[in-house]
Amino acid sequence: MKKIFNHKLLIMAAAALMMASCTKELNIPPSNLLSSDGFYQTPAQSEQGIIGIYGGLRNLSNDEFLYMSEVRSDNAWVTPLTDGLREYAEIATFRAGNDIATFNSVWNEWYKVIYSANVALARIPSCDFGTNDKLKNQYLGEAHFLRGWAYFELARLFGNIPLIDKEMGPDEVKTVGQSSATDIINKIVIPDLKAAEENLPTADQMTDNTGKTIEKSGRADKIAAEAMLGRVYMTLAGFPFNDNAALDQAKTQLKAVIDYSTSNGNKYWAPDSTEWRKQYLPMDDYYNKYSIFAIQYRTGGSGNPAIFNFSPALPPIAYTEQRIFGNSIFINKTLMYQFDRVYGTGTSAHYDARGLGYSVLTGYAAEKNFPAYTQTTDTLHLADGSVVNEFTRTMYYKFMPSKLKIANLGVSLDAEADMKDYNDWGVNLPIIRLEDVMLMYAEILSKTDPAGAMAIVNKIRERAGCTSESATSSAEALAFVKQERQVELMGEGVRWFDEVRWNEWKSATIDKFNRYHNPDGTDVANVKDGRYLYPIPLSQMQVKPGLYTQNTGY
Repeated sequence: MKKIFNHKLLIMAAAALMMASCTKELNIPPSNLLSSDGFYQTPAQSEQGIIGIYGGLRNLSNDEFLYMSEVRSDNAWVTPLTDGLREYAEIATFRAGNDIATFNSVWNEWYKVIYSANVALARIPSCDFGTNDKLKNQYLGEAHFLRGWAYFELARLFGNIPLIDKEMGPDEVKTVGQSSATDIINKIVIPDLKAAEENLPTADQMTDNTGKTIEKSGRADKIAAEAMLGRVYMTLAGFPFNDNAALDQAKTQLKAVIDYSTSNGNKYWAPDSTEWRKQYLPMDDYYNKYSIFAIQYRTGGSGNPAIFNFSPALPPIAYTEQRIFGNSIFINKTLMYQFDRVYGTGTSAHYDARGLGYSVLTGYAAEKNFPAYTQTTDTLHLADGSVVNEFTRTMYYKFMPSKLKIANLGVSLDAEADMKDYNDWGVNLPIIRLEDVMLMYAEILSKTDPAGAMAIVNKIRERAGCTSESATSSAEALAFVKQERQVELMGEGVRWFDEVRWNEWKSATIDKFNRYHNPDGTDVANVKDGRYLYPIPLSQMQVKPGLYTQNTGY
């Protein structure tokens, strides 16, 4: 067993514990949300309320999708022991206990969304919209979508959680025990998303309270609800739920989204690799162009805080004037190998267009007062028995709108204009894209139609300049689907949840630790059964001792 003894860690952990003990009411709705009797009186107020629910999503790009999914997965490798308490390192190495502040933040962020949605769903029906029932239903559909999605995320992060589906005061909240994750999904997630699917129009038919189109606003629409339902059913079909009947329901939902795309000029599909690369730029022409649903971020105080935390450092002249001094989070060398593969020969030789210089960055040259990047390599044993050397300190770069990337894409853009600080990047986080839907559908097809599954895989690969692959069995087709999901969706907070529903989370994590030679700060004994879930946060356990049962493994 690797021993960890670090005085800074102990001091910081003690401080975190003291803070947690002083915030026992964090799962109670914020006081400014409790007096809503005078609100939701008009369509304009109703829309303000709905927009306010979306506002509660801001920190989740960092707290959940980066720290609790991406770094936990086999997409990433982190430096296990850092200079002080870095919660992402605790999470990635499975050392994290229930006192980690990130867990409590995510719990509270999602329950704030739920509380706000409950208020909207209670008040909007009695608001006078005149004859405009379409607008009223749209707002109700958005509230249902956001509440259903919130409960889905909480269930797959924490398992058994309290189900609160109406406005409650602090004392009443303290009487609500846990419902099983299965009940959460079946009793509120699916009904909410079905209500959203029924009430929401497609984006081109959505308006604000004045009748102005909001097609490009990035708010949830009917297709987002259908896609999210597909993801929910895929989750139910996998570990730990293992509901085989859910697979047919997933297939129906996913096919509906794909058919909608096809019948609407291949909507959401980037036609070439250049467009694929541009979709992550903070530009009006590309915001929401290729995302089915994304968390919206704009500079000026509502930017994306995860962008800073993805990168260890970047120099100011070629890359960004914002000071980047973030974290030691790197691309796992097995994933880096995929981006290092060469396709074609001679003068036509090239790499996957999604990789070097766009989704990943292997280094940078020195600038004045800024040294060149220090890269390292290590051996990587491949499935065919061969051994290669691979980079081990490659940076995540997918969402960073650096000056060099912008120049290489030939667009005119000052991505840093109006930024308040380094946490204020105007870069959306895609929550579900067409490629995600297509590959989930291919996953289903792999069981009965391997050729159909591979047609989807190869459509995505060929756009990126990769050679097509063929499969001679369902198992081989499924392996290609899984690999393509890892490459295409890297950085988007999808991989960990895929590993869980495939019940590969434990073996993938242990393999990763072994692949990096189990350095100090890692211990395969920490990868305990049950730790596909996170612990119920300590401060929530302390609100009313005995109300909640802690998850297995903590």
